[in-house]
Amino acid sequence: MFRGISNITIDTKGRLSMPAKYRDAIMEGAAGQIVITVDHADRCLLVYPMDQWERVERTLMNLPNLNRRVRNMQRLILGHAAELELDAQGRLLLPGPLREYAGLDKKAVLVGQATKFELWDADTWQAARDSWLQEAQDDEEANHILSQVSM
Repeated sequence: MFRGISNITIDTKGRLSMPAKYRDAIMEGAAGQIVITVDHADRCLLVYPMDQWERVERTLMNLPNLNRRVRNMQRLILGHAAELELDAQGRLLLPGPLREYAGLDKKAVLVGQATKFELWDADTWQAARDSWLQEAQDDEEANHILSQVSM
Protein backbone atom coordinates (compact mmCIF):
# COMPACT_ATOMS: atom_id res chain seq x y z
CA MET A 1 0.00 0.00 0.00
CA PHE A 2 1.28 3.41 -0.97
CA ARG A 3 0.26 6.16 1.39
CA GLY A 4 1.51 9.52 2.47
CA ILE A 5 3.00 12.54 0.77
CA SER A 6 6.63 12.84 -0.29
CA ASN A 7 8.24 16.06 -1.45
CA ILE A 8 10.69 15.19 -4.21
CA THR A 9 13.00 16.94 -6.63
CA ILE A 10 13.18 16.45 -10.37
CA ASP A 11 16.70 16.97 -11.70
CA THR A 12 17.64 18.86 -14.87
CA LYS A 13 17.51 15.61 -16.90
CA GLY A 14 13.92 14.94 -15.79
CA ARG A 15 14.77 12.21 -13.28
CA LEU A 16 13.16 11.72 -9.90
CA SER A 17 14.19 9.42 -7.10
CA MET A 18 11.46 7.13 -5.84
CA PRO A 19 11.38 7.46 -2.05
CA ALA A 20 13.28 4.57 -0.43
CA LYS A 21 10.25 3.46 1.58
CA TYR A 22 8.48 2.46 -1.68
CA ARG A 23 11.36 0.96 -3.65
CA ASP A 24 11.29 -2.53 -2.13
CA ALA A 25 7.55 -2.91 -2.75
CA ILE A 26 7.97 -1.81 -6.37
CA MET A 27 10.93 -4.12 -6.89
CA GLU A 28 9.14 -7.10 -5.34
CA GLY A 29 5.67 -6.60 -6.81
CA ALA A 30 6.60 -5.22 -10.21
CA ALA A 31 10.30 -6.04 -10.75
CA GLY A 32 11.03 -2.30 -10.77
CA GLN A 33 8.67 -1.72 -13.71
CA ILE A 34 6.49 1.42 -13.59
CA VAL A 35 3.86 2.88 -15.89
CA ILE A 36 3.25 6.62 -15.80
CA THR A 37 0.36 8.31 -17.55
CA VAL A 38 -1.79 11.42 -17.40
CA ASP A 39 -4.71 11.86 -15.06
CA HIS A 40 -7.66 12.69 -17.28
CA ALA A 41 -9.31 14.84 -14.59
CA ASP A 42 -6.40 16.75 -12.99
CA ARG A 43 -3.06 18.13 -14.20
CA CYS A 44 -1.03 15.45 -12.50
CA LEU A 45 0.50 12.13 -13.47
CA LEU A 46 -0.55 8.68 -12.33
CA VAL A 47 2.30 6.36 -11.37
CA TYR A 48 1.54 2.64 -11.29
CA PRO A 49 3.74 -0.34 -10.48
CA MET A 50 3.41 -2.65 -13.51
CA ASP A 51 1.35 -5.27 -11.66
CA GLN A 52 -1.26 -2.65 -10.74
CA TRP A 53 -1.17 -1.03 -14.18
CA GLU A 54 -2.01 -4.31 -15.90
CA ARG A 55 -5.27 -4.47 -13.91
CA VAL A 56 -6.14 -0.89 -14.80
CA GLU A 57 -5.32 -1.47 -18.45
CA ARG A 58 -7.56 -4.56 -18.64
CA THR A 59 -10.40 -2.63 -17.00
CA LEU A 60 -10.01 0.28 -19.42
CA MET A 61 -9.92 -2.01 -22.44
CA ASN A 62 -13.09 -3.79 -21.30
CA LEU A 63 -15.10 -0.57 -21.20
CA PRO A 64 -17.56 0.02 -24.07
CA ASN A 65 -15.49 2.14 -26.45
CA LEU A 66 -18.52 2.98 -28.57
CA ASN A 67 -19.15 5.57 -25.88
CA ARG A 68 -17.24 8.71 -26.89
CA ARG A 69 -16.32 9.63 -23.30
CA VAL A 70 -14.87 6.18 -22.72
CA ARG A 71 -12.91 6.38 -25.97
CA ASN A 72 -11.51 9.77 -25.03
CA MET A 73 -10.50 8.51 -21.60
CA GLN A 74 -8.82 5.47 -23.18
CA ARG A 75 -6.98 7.73 -25.63
CA LEU A 76 -5.68 9.96 -22.87
CA ILE A 77 -4.76 7.34 -20.29
CA LEU A 78 -3.55 4.52 -22.55
CA GLY A 79 -2.16 6.80 -25.23
CA HIS A 80 0.08 8.68 -22.80
CA ALA A 81 1.19 5.60 -20.84
CA ALA A 82 4.97 5.27 -20.65
CA GLU A 83 6.71 2.13 -19.40
CA LEU A 84 9.68 2.97 -17.21
CA GLU A 85 12.08 1.10 -14.98
CA LEU A 86 13.70 2.10 -11.72
CA ASP A 87 17.45 2.37 -12.24
CA ALA A 88 20.04 1.07 -9.76
CA GLN A 89 19.67 4.27 -7.68
CA GLY A 90 15.85 4.03 -7.62
CA ARG A 91 15.36 6.81 -10.15
CA LEU A 92 12.87 7.22 -13.00
CA LEU A 93 13.38 9.30 -16.13
CA LEU A 94 10.12 11.12 -16.82
CA PRO A 95 9.33 11.60 -20.51
CA GLY A 96 9.18 15.25 -21.59
CA PRO A 97 5.55 15.22 -22.76
CA LEU A 98 4.40 13.87 -19.40
CA ARG A 99 6.46 16.46 -17.49
CA GLU A 100 4.97 19.16 -19.70
CA TYR A 101 1.38 17.91 -19.18
CA ALA A 102 1.71 18.09 -15.38
CA GLY A 103 3.82 21.27 -15.39
CA LEU A 104 6.63 19.46 -13.58
CA ASP A 105 9.84 21.38 -13.22
CA LYS A 106 11.97 21.00 -10.11
CA LYS A 107 9.78 20.61 -7.03
CA ALA A 108 7.15 17.88 -7.06
CA VAL A 109 4.90 16.00 -4.68
CA LEU A 110 4.34 12.24 -4.79
CA VAL A 111 0.99 11.34 -3.22
CA GLY A 112 0.31 7.73 -2.23
CA GLN A 113 -3.10 6.47 -3.33
CA ALA A 114 -3.01 2.85 -2.07
CA THR A 115 -2.18 1.02 -5.32
CA LYS A 116 -0.70 3.94 -7.25
CA PHE A 117 0.78 7.40 -6.80
CA GLU A 118 -0.16 10.81 -8.09
CA LEU A 119 2.74 13.02 -9.13
CA TRP A 120 2.03 16.74 -8.89
CA ASP A 121 3.96 19.94 -9.44
CA ALA A 122 4.46 21.22 -5.87
CA ASP A 123 2.75 24.59 -6.45
CA THR A 124 -0.19 22.99 -8.29
CA TRP A 125 -0.56 20.44 -5.48
CA GLN A 126 -0.60 23.15 -2.82
CA ALA A 127 -3.22 25.21 -4.65
CA ALA A 128 -5.42 22.15 -5.28
CA ARG A 129 -5.05 20.95 -1.69
CA ASP A 130 -5.99 24.37 -0.32
CA SER A 131 -9.03 24.45 -2.60
CA TRP A 132 -10.12 20.95 -1.51
CA LEU A 133 -9.71 21.88 2.16
CA GLN A 134 -11.82 25.01 1.72
CA GLU A 135 -14.44 23.04 -0.21
CA ALA A 136 -14.55 20.41 2.55
CA GLN A 137 -14.96 23.07 5.24
CA ASP A 138 -17.83 24.63 3.31
CA ASP A 139 -19.52 21.28 2.58
CA GLU A 140 -22.04 20.40 5.28
CA GLU A 141 -22.52 16.88 3.91
CA ALA A 142 -18.77 16.18 3.99
CA ASN A 143 -18.56 17.52 7.54
CA HIS A 144 -21.43 15.23 8.57
CA ILE A 145 -19.70 12.21 6.98
CA LEU A 146 -16.39 13.05 8.66
CA SER A 147 -18.10 13.39 12.03
CA GLN A 148 -19.24 9.76 11.63
CA VAL A 149 -15.67 8.54 11.09
CA SER A 150 -13.63 7.98 14.20
CA MET A 151 -10.08 9.15 13.65
